[in-house]
Amino acid sequence: MTPDAPPIGHHMIREFSRRYWPWLVLFVVAAAYYPRFVHPGGMVLYRHAAECVWTQQILQVCDVAFTYPPAFAFVMLPFVAMPLWLAVLIWYLITLACTAWSLVLCRRLALGLIPGPWTENELGWFAGLSFLLSLKFILAVYEDQAYDLLVLPLTLWGILALVERRDLAGGASLAFAAALKVTPLIFLPYLLFKRRFAAAGLFVVVLLAASFSADLFFTPQGGVHGYFITWLHEVAAPGLFENSTAARYAFWDGANPFNLSLRGMTALAIDQTAWQSSFVPILRATQLLFAVLIGALFLVALGWELIAVEGSLLFIAMLMLSPMSGRGHFVTLMLPYCVLVAACIKDNRTKWLGVAVLVLSFFLGTGIPRDIAPRGWTEFMRMHSDISWGTLVLIVYLAMLMIFPQRWGIARTKA
Repeated sequence: MTPDAPPIGHHMIREFSRRYWPWLVLFVVAAAYYPRFVHPGGMVLYRHAAECVWTQQILQVCDVAFTYPPAFAFVMLPFVAMPLWLAVLIWYLITLACTAWSLVLCRRLALGLIPGPWTENELGWFAGLSFLLSLKFILAVYEDQAYDLLVLPLTLWGILALVERRDLAGGASLAFAAALKVTPLIFLPYLLFKRRFAAAGLFVVVLLAASFSADLFFTPQGGVHGYFITWLHEVAAPGLFENSTAARYAFWDGANPFNLSLRGMTALAIDQTAWQSSFVPILRATQLLFAVLIGALFLVALGWELIAVEGSLLFIAMLMLSPMSGRGHFVTLMLPYCVLVAACIKDNRTKWLGVAVLVLSFFLGTGIPRDIAPRGWTEFMRMHSDISWGTLVLIVYLAMLMIFPQRWGIARTKA
């Protein structure tokens, strides 16, 4: 070592800081944020639903507010024996770990999509911008102690497995995510479309096994059906088929500004107009038009290695086609944001369009805090489905990727 060389210890500290500074920042911020996480939130609901299963009560009678699949209540059984403070702490650590895992998976998918070397400067911009765009929705999950960040890495890992041709692993992971949250069920027709038949077959097997997991060990006393079948009859079917008279849960019904799916957008758009009585036909036409658009883009992308882009579109479709999409559900936009930021950085010819799309999406969906903006403006935007429009605009640049993949040097699908 020369006299002017820095000590080995200083070099190691500097190298460690350079490589792991995002995780150091995340750890510090997480420690500071924890006091805001400790409140009666989602954990109270989840743990009580698990208690209902443990005591073999009918979920929809024991806890009418729990509308999630019974497989999730079954997964939460270990929390029943814990005091609430410990359950909340462990749930926070799980949510934090899933956040970090999701960021890593999104990075791998986005950077793996576009070939070529990435400079340190480009990687810095990629990490900073993609995290900033996703931050508000990440915090929305934390605010509600929601479990969207538990399901997201399972879905992302399934997509990554498909990219790496590990079809069985991908199908199983996506199926388990669908059993917990339902909306990843959209990946089953996608697997059939991509001719990943082994993955689709295992998807069905794992989905059924996980969905009936509570019924395998517990039987609701006094119920006509088991947990899963009852949930299908009383929660899933009325919401899917717009049967408001059969639904016991009215939170996704009517002009609800907190429902950010196509259903909520349509209800707000025609509320108190002459078209209000034709809500269902208008909604079905809107959903069909959206599905046709997504399907056309998938057809255009045939023959190209664009699974990360297609996964991004499916995440948007999950949000838009769901009967109810709240703000925290939009944390799944983490992948589309990462993909689009990577595309902007790597193609100067379309960068202007990518920047315009991301800026518009940011200010519509995640930008101006409602505490800072004038109340009249925020109310106007909320009543006009700002986050939903901020999500739909992302399709514009995703479509550019799917129509002109050669601009980014994306490879063709291997035979």
